[in-house]
Amino acid sequence: MGDTEPQPLGTFEEGLAALAGDLTRLRIERGRPSYRDLEARAAGSLTGIRLPVATQSDAFNGKRLVRSDTFMALVRILLSYDEYGRPATVPSHAAPELAVWRRRWQELAALQPPGHSRARAARGAQAASASGEAGRESPGERAAEPREATERRAPAAAAGEAPAYGVPAWIAGLDGFHAPAGSAGPAERARTPWHPEPAAGATAAAAPEPAPDPGFSRAPGADPAVAPAPTSAPDPGPAPRPAPTPPADPRAGRAPYAFRHRLVGHLAPVRDLAFSPDGRLLASAGGDTVQLWDTSTGLGTITPFTATHPLAFTPEGRLLTADARDPSVLHRIDPATGRPDGPPLTGHASPVTGITCAPTGGMAATLELGGTVRLCDLSVGRLPVVVTHGGGTDPIGAVAFARDGRLLAAARSSRVWDLLGGGLAGLPRTVSAGNPDVIALSPDGLLLALGYRDGRTSVCEAAGGRGALTLRGRAGPVCALAFSPDGRLLATGSDDATVRLWDTATGLPVGPPLSEHRGRVEHIAFSPTGRLLATASCDETVMLYERSGTPRTTPLAARALAVSLRERQPVRLSPVQAQAALFRVAFSPDGHLVAATSSTGSVHVWDPVTRRPLGPPAAEPTTLPWCLAFSPDGTVLATASANRTVYLRDPATGTSVRELPTGHRGPLKRLAFSPDGQLLATGGTDGTVELWNPTPGTRVREPLGGHSNEVVGLAFAPDGRRLVTSGADGQVLWRDPGRPLLPDHVSLGHQGAVWSAVFSPDGTLMATAGGDATVRVWESEGGLPVGKPLTGHRSAVYDVAFSPDGQLLASAGEDGVVLLWHPTTGRRVGEPLSGHAEAVNAVAFSPDGSLLVTAGRDGILNRWVVGPL
Repeated sequence: MGDTEPQPLGTFEEGLAALAGDLTRLRIERGRPSYRDLEARAAGSLTGIRLPVATQSDAFNGKRLVRSDTFMALVRILLSYDEYGRPATVPSHAAPELAVWRRRWQELAALQPPGHSRARAARGAQAASASGEAGRESPGERAAEPREATERRAPAAAAGEAPAYGVPAWIAGLDGFHAPAGSAGPAERARTPWHPEPAAGATAAAAPEPAPDPGFSRAPGADPAVAPAPTSAPDPGPAPRPAPTPPADPRAGRAPYAFRHRLVGHLAPVRDLAFSPDGRLLASAGGDTVQLWDTSTGLGTITPFTATHPLAFTPEGRLLTADARDPSVLHRIDPATGRPDGPPLTGHASPVTGITCAPTGGMAATLELGGTVRLCDLSVGRLPVVVTHGGGTDPIGAVAFARDGRLLAAARSSRVWDLLGGGLAGLPRTVSAGNPDVIALSPDGLLLALGYRDGRTSVCEAAGGRGALTLRGRAGPVCALAFSPDGRLLATGSDDATVRLWDTATGLPVGPPLSEHRGRVEHIAFSPTGRLLATASCDETVMLYERSGTPRTTPLAARALAVSLRERQPVRLSPVQAQAALFRVAFSPDGHLVAATSSTGSVHVWDPVTRRPLGPPAAEPTTLPWCLAFSPDGTVLATASANRTVYLRDPATGTSVRELPTGHRGPLKRLAFSPDGQLLATGGTDGTVELWNPTPGTRVREPLGGHSNEVVGLAFAPDGRRLVTSGADGQVLWRDPGRPLLPDHVSLGHQGAVWSAVFSPDGTLMATAGGDATVRVWESEGGLPVGKPLTGHRSAVYDVAFSPDGQLLASAGEDGVVLLWHPTTGRRVGEPLSGHAEAVNAVAFSPDGSLLVTAGRDGILNRWVVGPL
């Protein structure tokens, strides 16, 4: 090579030809060893390097750009010959003479068009197969003569001139660092050879890495230049092809971040990223090297100090990273020199696997391999506090600070510590089943994001874990999480090689997935202002994105509504006025209708969204206000009249389509359809229950007795195997509709009438509302009580209802309020809903669980938003 630094030409094809020529020149300078000699030399070098003849042919003839580790291995073997062709020592992967060659490969890889390597390799293989020359040198190659590089160098900076584009002085001064050819300065930097800008309005596809060489293998103990995966991390294996991603949500709109730079140069999977406080530098860690990149140009180089992940920038701009030779020791690297600044930080018992720096206060949290979390005072370099020890069944996997430095979160245990308060701020173990693999804490410390191996991501309140919001749409395990600085976006990286952005208020995707990577996404980082987004992958690359145009924002009202719902605070919508007391309310199975009965003997049907009535109230014959039920298929609305007849109506028109004259000796109080619609149960003031087949209008069997007073509660279990009745006599009777007339169980517990009974959606629980101002929860099979009575109402409870997911239980009372409960724990959820001036007689959840309607004696039908948008 001599002392002349090779320069790439302006196009990839020209650069590839120039690189092949310079490799051939180096081979001639080192005695022109044959392909077979180079292969044998590599095999006997004890470095683990393998150089198949076909791979050498591709490299020397410019057929394709071989992998970076293979290319550098070839250069190292060539340099292991002296000028007379005699074997010498194989240079280490960090030898200074390799810097120029490494830079050449990086620049050329950034110029490579998408799909070029595969197509060219295929053409080369076909040609070699046809000519039989794949395994021997070509005549033209043997006749190749040394040649000088024909491209022009970029003008050198004047003496003492500051490096352009914010590049640190030590980077600009390194041998091999130069501005790309043909670039005279900022005015001509619209497109650089390092990373072509995408066309306007489109996202440029990333140039793929060259395909792995068939004969290349990583031997145990191989040099890091050839075996890039660090010994402390498992080899990820071949980079997987991106899995097919689901179609973008039409609500997602265009991507808020546009692809800008593809940063290449690492010879191992990139595990960690960190932006400097001013956002001008990006640090990346892969294998046993750390690179610093100028975020405006994408130029970068390896730090002279041998370091590895994890890494983080301190508030004053020093890079905190682990020593590659002893990962239990941390160093602060000065970005201006690339070398340690000050004494090392020692005291860890095992290698450090995670670092996070508090934005204020000079404090860092470190995570050891065994799971121990320590706090470090950066001003003195001591490790004064052990937050938690590792081990056990609940290991720590990652750590994260909030912006004010007060809260610290740890993954897998899902714990959040209040560092100033000296205790746990929350323990959201019930957010989701299983332990998370990755964790992120929003900069304001309010939200905690948890990523799971099964592809789920949960966002919940950091202090307590309430209001979990599940993000769906991943195609593989969630491997990386990051909140934007304003907390409005959450970026998730996955095993499917994509990065997705989500609105943290609504849980909806924002833009289509970012899919420039070819392997698992290992880390994600936002710049301090949120203008840049960086992603790292096991494909050995870093992608840099820039915020495009005006960021898509959710309306403030929608965000406020979503936050209220996540905090389990229902939001009241405009009420519906019925002009008469309402007694029963029910949703149609499809949720398109909501019906209610009133004290005037009429049935009202509304659109629950627009509040518009669907036709005039049905009032002939006079309807008993206590009876109302939709059939499971939604085609029938059942009501009862004072003449003890059940009317089966068309819900859309209110007209009667069939009549069932019952045998009750008094007015009817309740109606209920079986889940399959084959039975209709009626309960009356005579204390009996009748079962009917509604299609032919025939009674199935003799009335069921057991109550000494009127039947006021009636419900079928979801599987149809149980029928529960409750009465004014305080009894709850458990019956099997297909068995003898006697009840299976009799449960007593309420002091007074039991006004309502309802099963949970999964059929495991049942809840009852009592005149003693309590709500009780029972086991559905044995009829045994679950926990203590739920107290909070000041007078009789008239109705209860489970949400469709079974996570909420609503109760309505004489005191005019509606209370929400967690049915299994009995804890109150949110504040009382107090939108009525008189007693609340009935409650019902919409089938999708997003709306709760409450019917009051004041003639008001209130609608409460209780579920996700």
